[in-house]
Amino acid sequence: MDYYQHTAEDLAADDYFRAWVCAPTPETDTFWQGFLRDYPERYYQVEEARRLIVGLQELHTPNAESVIAALVWDRIEHSVNELETRSSPRLNGWLRWGGGWAAAVALVLSIAYGWDKGEQNLVDKAEKTANVVPEWIEAINSSDKIMLIQLSDGSRVELETNSRLKYPRRFQDNKREVHLEGGAFFDIEKNPKRPFLVFANGLVTRVLGTSFHIAAYQKDPDVTVAVKSGRVSVYADRRDPRQDPESKGIVLTPNQKAIFVRSEATIRKLLVEAPTLLLPPSEMAHFVFDTAPAPQVFAALEKAYGIEVVYDEEVLKNCLLTINLTDENLFQKLQVICKVLDADYKLIDGQVIIYGKGC
Repeated sequence: MDYYQHTAEDLAADDYFRAWVCAPTPETDTFWQGFLRDYPERYYQVEEARRLIVGLQELHTPNAESVIAALVWDRIEHSVNELETRSSPRLNGWLRWGGGWAAAVALVLSIAYGWDKGEQNLVDKAEKTANVVPEWIEAINSSDKIMLIQLSDGSRVELETNSRLKYPRRFQDNKREVHLEGGAFFDIEKNPKRPFLVFANGLVTRVLGTSFHIAAYQKDPDVTVAVKSGRVSVYADRRDPRQDPESKGIVLTPNQKAIFVRSEATIRKLLVEAPTLLLPPSEMAHFVFDTAPAPQVFAALEKAYGIEVVYDEEVLKNCLLTINLTDENLFQKLQVICKVLDADYKLIDGQVIIYGKGC
């Protein structure tokens, strides 16, 4: 079957898709993961359908199946026709993507396919469902300027040109999730009890409160996450009930970035192209050294840029440096230091590795 044209509601009604969500097998998982790799632009539809099924799979009362289904459908059709008659294009877009319409459709689907396993009242379950499936908004920036988006928790997003962000009108109580296609800079309000997750072309970025940039354009083979402040965890978006996907991810700190190769689902950690100083200008005097031991100079670099400098302390502990590194960027500083020490450096996994013979 050609699933490419399926909407979220179509997928939620499909037996093969529901079997994958509710009871995945190696065969179904291979198929749907392959579908997402081949058609990453359909990620929103797949994810929305999955959430509908997971959130509403217990919403059913067997004895009232046919009656309730007919009533709900009648109510949906009446409401949608009325809204479409007098709504703006923006509201019509919400009807296609919003949580209210999707929740209503999923309600009928769940009733029709007999998913009830509980004994609670149907109305009570429907009220709970309102919290499970939030109302989603999709912002699309087709202008040539940055679009500023204020999220319900106070977090801010700077959405770049030719990019789109899908986010709930209000976040759930236990987590905050958004979906990005394109590029954006995030400044996230800190909340340890509500982790913030960005889903972007197969990569998940998880933070508690920090600022970072993500580039996840459909035309690019890679997804890049660069951290400005705080710490983030990045990992491939592969749901496996047997293992936490975050356990195979990496942690990034300021001036580090991750490159996610979509075709291989692999992640590399690097330094950003232009590491920035994390120290205030008043502390820059610390980069003037007078017969200072090499470990002291390296410690100053680590503090200033938030990176790790790895070297053989026993070999370099007696090396002294008298240099002024106030005006140079990180890589110029490293070149000067290595020239004085007759050493070399490499950048490996977001770290600076110093190779020297000693003094």
